[in-house]
Amino acid sequence: MKSRGQGEATGSGGEGEGQGGVSIAGVRKRYGARAGLGDGAAIGPVDLEIPAGGVTALIGPNGAGKSTLLTMIGRLLGMDEGSIRISGFDVGTTKSKDLATVVSILRQENHFVTRLTVRQLVGFGRFPHSRGRLTRADEEAVSRAIDFLELGELEKRYLDELSGGQRQRAYVAMVLAQDTGTVLLDEPLNNLDMKHAVRMMRHLQRI
Repeated sequence: MKSRGQGEATGSGGEGEGQGGVSIAGVRKRYGARAGLGDGAAIGPVDLEIPAGGVTALIGPNGAGKSTLLTMIGRLLGMDEGSIRISGFDVGTTKSKDLATVVSILRQENHFVTRLTVRQLVGFGRFPHSRGRLTRADEEAVSRAIDFLELGELEKRYLDELSGGQRQRAYVAMVLAQDTGTVLLDEPLNNLDMKHAVRMMRHLQRI
């Protein structure tokens, strides 16, 4: 579905069954309106229904607002108008600890100031469930995410010792370990060579 010619959403699989469907109604984001730059519209109005159980891609040129929309869905950025619901939860009003159990997000740029191993990073994805104290079930979820992204040989390595593509896979594993019905990935193929980009897409189709 297009939004004022700025982008397009294409999806595959799923008819809304299961958990994780996203409903977007009349969402707008504005920048610069107070500075007299027209209405300052960055994106919108967006009306979009994304069913559960499939992969949906947001397609559009640079500056179309794809990242803006993703960060609003994940509540990393506030919307100026409209509403977003994920699995029935209102993104604007749901408590963060509850929202984090139904949606996870990976942004384009990700930086950690602390020196972490791959396993420690992936463990952060369990915070909504463990509140910082990993149980055996949490450790098993971390191991599954690491195995899923074929990071077993790297799990004890520090992030600053990895290539850009290896780090990207580790960040995706962290998001998958959160175990949510909706996963938002902004440019998940960044820093991946063709071989690993194809492999990553195959992994994501298996989720």
